[in-house]
This record gives sequence, structure tokens and C-alpha cells, in this order.
Amino acid sequence: MSLEKPSLEALVLRRAEEGSVLPRQQTGASPQRLLTTLLGEYWLDTAAALPMSALIALLAEFGISETSARATANRLVKRGVLAAEKSGRQSYLRLSDDGREDNRQRTASIMRFGADSQDWDGLWTVAAFSVPEQERHVRHRVRSYLRWLGFAPLFDGLWVSAHADPATLGPIFRAAGVGNLTVLRASEAGGNSPLKAWDLDDVAASYERFLADHRESPAQMDAGTVSPSDALVTRTRVFDAWRVFPGLDPSLPDKLLPPDWPRARARRLFTALHDGLAPLAALRFRQIIAVHDSGLAELTEQRTVAAWAAY
Repeated sequence: MSLEKPSLEALVLRRAEEGSVLPRQQTGASPQRLLTTLLGEYWLDTAAALPMSALIALLAEFGISETSARATANRLVKRGVLAAEKSGRQSYLRLSDDGREDNRQRTASIMRFGADSQDWDGLWTVAAFSVPEQERHVRHRVRSYLRWLGFAPLFDGLWVSAHADPATLGPIFRAAGVGNLTVLRASEAGGNSPLKAWDLDDVAASYERFLADHRESPAQMDAGTVSPSDALVTRTRVFDAWRVFPGLDPSLPDKLLPPDWPRARARRLFTALHDGLAPLAALRFRQIIAVHDSGLAELTEQRTVAAWAAY
């Protein structure tokens, strides 16, 4: 386990130093996202590699074919997310050091999201920057970093956040190759409100869809009608649905939000399902791995939302 608490800012800075783009925080059935989620939840701090056949079987739980599963694993190896090993004719894979750290930082930030209301001093963090037209690839990367840090564009080249630490932005922008940058803290003084940078109605509607989509699951869980296979699939899909909100919801101060903002209700449901389904989901993960290597199966991990948030 990393000795330092995972930091989203550290992840963004490392990506800036590499010159790579962070993916948009979005839901979807991407096999690559699915496999890294499964390894992050149940195999994050385990140094041992898993047989390719076990990874194929894991993805089959989600309806992904063997051909697609092999292609997914190979793409993640090429991207440096997975590390590959050989033993005879069998291929083994595990999260690479960078893949593990990315997963740890990203997942911990998603699990912490919405846990507490943050105090607000009434000041916005404003980042203004300019990138030459011939360096559009740099502009694309910087926008990717800012979205991950909770910013949204009020105007082109002028991004705002209610909570971002200005001190973290300079190193990130310099690493990305942007020198024409101003970062300041400011109060609202007229003109377009910083709130215009976000569509709060759309954010609220996304929370309500999350609540509606998963409303029946707690009763099924409490009734004991959820199988280990269903638990693994449902828990993964609930996390995949929740992971979108840090990129949508700017975590604005309560006094700036409409009444009965649905974030707290959605987080309670997410936490109940993630934690409540954990034992059965981990059991199914172990069952799948045990078919291919019974010794490795006993290394399966599971964590609650609180354990992730304290990571």
C-alpha cells in the first residue's frame, strides 16, 4: 500500500508530466474500464499476477466475449496499465505500478466524493490561461486536467471552481507546457455568475436517475435474493454509475444549491449498496479465480466506502 494518502492532484500532475490525457469521468460499458475497476476493487494491493483465463472468466460475468476480453487485456498492457508475465504457455497479468497508483488515487477520490459538506470562504478559484492555436493538443490536455480537479469553463480560457487549491495548479500547468497562466481567488462581483459554468438542473436530474435506477436493490439485498454473481455485477455497475458525479457535480457550497439537493440521498444509496453487496461480490470474485488457481483466490480483497475514503 502507498505510504502517502492518494491525491487526485498528484494523479493529475503525473499525467501532465507524462503528457497524457485523463479520461472523462463517465459511465459506460467499456471493457477496459470494467477490468480495471474489478482489479482495483478486489486485487489492488495483491502483488501476484492472475492467469489470463481468470480475467476472461471475470469479464464473461458481464457478457464480454473471450475475444474481446483478450483484446481488452492486451490494450491495457500496451497502455502500461497492466503488466504481463509468462509461465510456460500461460499468460499472467496484474496491475502495473502506475496502473495500481492511478487506480488507487482515482477510486479513493470517487469514494470520498460527497462525504461531507465543505466549508466555503465565499471565494472562487479562477484559472485563466491562453494556448496558441497551433498547440490545440495542449489545450485539450489542460481541459482534461481541470475537469478532473472540479473546474468548469465560465468562458473559453476562464475556468472556475469553488474549492480547488490554487497552489496545485501552477505545477500542473507548467508540466503541461502552459506558461501563460493566471490563478486567483475572487468573490463574485457582478456580470455572469460562476454558477453559470454548470447546468445544475442536469446534475440534479442525473442524481434522480441514479436513485430511480437502483431503488429496488436495497430491498432485494435485505431479502437475501441476490446471488454472488448478481452481487458482483450490481456492485460494479453501481460504482460505474456513481463515478460520473465528481465530473458533473462541482460540490458547491450548500447555500448556493437548490433546496433538497439530491447528492446526499444518492450517496447514502451508493454506500448502502457498495458495502452491503461487498461480501457476496468478493465471494463471486474468489469463486471465479479459484477455478483457475485456488491459492490465488484466497488473496481476494474487499473494502467499504469508508475504508476507501480513508485510503
